[in-house]
Amino acid sequence: MQIIPAIDIKNGKCVRLYQGDYDKETVYYDDPLLVARKWKKNGAKSIHVVDLDGAKIGKSQVVEIVKRIIEEVKIPVEVGGGMRDLSSVEKLLNIGVNRVILGTIAIEDPDLLKQLIDLYGERMIVSLDAKNGKLMKKGWLEKSNFNLIPTVKQLELMGVKTIIYTDTTRDGTLTEPNYESIKLLRIVTKMKLIVAGGISSTNQVKKLKDLKVDGVIIGKALYERNIDLKEVIKYVS
Repeated sequence: MQIIPAIDIKNGKCVRLYQGDYDKETVYYDDPLLVARKWKKNGAKSIHVVDLDGAKIGKSQVVEIVKRIIEEVKIPVEVGGGMRDLSSVEKLLNIGVNRVILGTIAIEDPDLLKQLIDLYGERMIVSLDAKNGKLMKKGWLEKSNFNLIPTVKQLELMGVKTIIYTDTTRDGTLTEPNYESIKLLRIVTKMKLIVAGGISSTNQVKKLKDLKVDGVIIGKALYERNIDLKEVIKYVS
């Protein structure tokens, strides 16, 4: 199982939100590049970057920051937030982004999603951000009419290979992941499953490994030092 540290960027700074609420942010670092260096030094094999401003307005805002991170750390970087057209996705791929995370368009524009899958295959990841079983969109600011499990089945039929599941009610809370939903996802799909949201201890990461999760994205628990990145990587390797 892969441990993927997160860098969430808002107004050019490294922040964490509470349950995705843009009014409940904590700024941890002024320069996301410093965080990327830290994660690499502590053993990260890849980095998860979220463009919070891009997710909100629908247009990527972090291309130059991500380019600097890629050039500096030289490990795979995946990026999500605001990628809602072909040119936005291609711009990130052209600067060296390893995988692009698609959220809103997976719900609103299945034709574009299929086009991107056909063009770029496993370099496209779909992020499924759920609140009480309903998928959220546009930076978690709007609830869709789509349910989690039927959408997962449809995505698999379309050729998606990897999904990220986040329970938005737990993200940034340092409580625990939504194990019941994760167990159900592991049953209903053979796609690779990456989990985020609510992770607060190494024991929880071990439990996710036991559930056959393919990857875990850790954010606030690293910033608050509830989890040591070096140790958790050793623990699950």
